[in-house]
Amino acid sequence: MYFPVDLVKGEIVKCYKNLILDVRTVSGELVSAFCPELDAKQNMYAPGAEVWLLPNETGRHLKYETLMVNKGEGMVMISPVYTERLMEEAFADGLLADFAAYDSLRRIEASDSVSYANLIFTNSHEEKCFVYAVTIYNKQGGNVVFPTFINFFEMEMFREFAKLRQEGHETRVVLIVPRSDCAGIKFTWNISPIAAAKIFDEAKNGLKFCGYGCTINAQSVKIIQELEILY
Repeated sequence: MYFPVDLVKGEIVKCYKNLILDVRTVSGELVSAFCPELDAKQNMYAPGAEVWLLPNETGRHLKYETLMVNKGEGMVMISPVYTERLMEEAFADGLLADFAAYDSLRRIEASDSVSYANLIFTNSHEEKCFVYAVTIYNKQGGNVVFPTFINFFEMEMFREFAKLRQEGHETRVVLIVPRSDCAGIKFTWNISPIAAAKIFDEAKNGLKFCGYGCTINAQSVKIIQELEILY
């Protein structure tokens, strides 16, 4: 997937509450940029780190949104905007092995009567798999780790997915890793034990998890491989 516009490269000068960055662009201009994802105390938004900014639509308060950051280990896409598109392109390319039983993928519509899935896989046997696809990027050692937190949206998603399984449908959480410097995905208890306990229970009750890694540069990002989830 190619980014829709040329990105603006710069260097972080200062971070405010993991929400707004002051960035010195390569042209020397000092600008402010919104951070679409919190850093979960991993110190990713450190002064001196390289960033790539996406120009915002005309009329927004901040002219830029942070799309990628590189603290020295490689580029990491922190924007969740392109999650569905990455999945669609990977499915079209035959790269989603976990969904080989399905022959169609589309985004959730109002007529599906679900609130928390963002994608649905179907096949000719009228089987369905409802999917919540999300990007994760916080790294420990050689792996991306999860969960770093749990919010109200995800709690409600777990409830909805449990009802869908009772109706005979498959449900999956797809963890997309938009960075190319990780060997796998690691389930961990040491960042948010409450979130970990909830996810552990959901997995025991039939919610499936799978993960995919990406290649990334200043022009594009693409899912390229399945990543093992280590428990």
